[in-house]
Amino acid sequence: MNGNWDGLKRIRLWLAPGMGVKRHLLLAISGGILLVLGAVGWGLWAFDADRAQLAGPIESALRSGPWSRFGGWATTGVALLGLGLVVVAVGRLNRSLLSNWLPHPDDAVRLLHRKVALAKGPRVVGIGGGSGLSNLLRGLRKHTSNLTAVVAVSDDGGSSGRLRQAFDMPAPGDLTDCLAALSDNESELARLLQYRFARGRELDGHTFGNLLITTVTEVEGDFGNALRLMNRLLALSGSVYPATAEPVTLLVEKESGELVRGETSLRAVPGAVRALATEPAEPRGLPEVERAVLAADLIVLGPGSLFSSTIPPLLVPSVLAAVNRSAARLVYVCNIMTEAGETDGFDAFDHVAALERHGVRPPDIVLLNSAPVDRARVESYRGEAAEVVAPAAARFAAAGMVTLELPLLGGGPVAQHDSDKLAAVLADIAVASARSTSNEARAHARPGAAA
Repeated sequence: MNGNWDGLKRIRLWLAPGMGVKRHLLLAISGGILLVLGAVGWGLWAFDADRAQLAGPIESALRSGPWSRFGGWATTGVALLGLGLVVVAVGRLNRSLLSNWLPHPDDAVRLLHRKVALAKGPRVVGIGGGSGLSNLLRGLRKHTSNLTAVVAVSDDGGSSGRLRQAFDMPAPGDLTDCLAALSDNESELARLLQYRFARGRELDGHTFGNLLITTVTEVEGDFGNALRLMNRLLALSGSVYPATAEPVTLLVEKESGELVRGETSLRAVPGAVRALATEPAEPRGLPEVERAVLAADLIVLGPGSLFSSTIPPLLVPSVLAAVNRSAARLVYVCNIMTEAGETDGFDAFDHVAALERHGVRPPDIVLLNSAPVDRARVESYRGEAAEVVAPAAARFAAAGMVTLELPLLGGGPVAQHDSDKLAAVLADIAVASARSTSNEARAHARPGAAA
């Protein structure tokens, strides 16, 4: 009884004034009646129904000359008019309802088709931070919405550092960039999240996104719950999670043997990095991250700063264990340039060797840029003591590792990967990996099915 009453209440709500439903529903019913009458009339005209069963006036009309000559056209016209009214009513009803959820209801079909297509895309997990990960996500979101970003939260400089110190929380900066990268480009969300205050003593230098994450963390009482809530509230083409919900500090050992504490101090001391650790030593990861990594078709490490963006999330034991257990293909996207204070003198093989020193399984594919970096950019990087990363093809061949060299260099003053080119390559690898996994699953299933 309660169920019937609830159903009646819902119907009353749909028919309430201002919903834009009643008039379109009435138009659709009228069109449906005309469609049925037209179809029945056309059947009587075309198939010469048993007129003895009809009432006298109707039988007389059917025997008249005008009916024989024009009955088919008239009933067809009535049926088509009814069909047209139904189509118009349904279209207007959809437009009326979708206008409450879509910014441009005229694009409803295109947007819904795109959403469905992206939902069928491969499952891709990106691990890292900084501009490299957010740049990667902007490209990948055009190929799939089954994206999960596992983001470094060890930054202790700038806005993130100030918020960390004030609220004893992980760094929100890279999370903000990834949320913006996966937000709906047709909305203003990305622009709002990345808006940086330029005045006000307390607000100067903070981004709105960083402050929003901090606010939600205070409301929820937990950093992990804050990101879970933001993933639900924001219109994202995927999910964004911190590698850990605990505030962590990087402990750095340089090649010289010198020990450095904190990410901002990492580059301040000259020389490459030998090893990283965290304080606390074994931060806890999020279960959503572990599930996403284990279910992935493709796991992407990089691009981004090797020791301050790519490796830090892998220092979380549950993240590292999931990466090493996952059946997904593991791709490392090597940086185009070295970075002073991190990878001084590193070639591409040295980057991969650093990953392996920190417990990561060997990548299935190492993706390298083959496009030459123009002289102007090389000169600008020389002032930062950075140089083009050598591909080290012979070292990879000797180790039996697979490399893929493609022209992936983007434009602009910074030598970074072109987001769309990189995403297209990775999407192809992910699709191939998904097919391979599906074929293997079917092959394993056949013996059981036969039994």
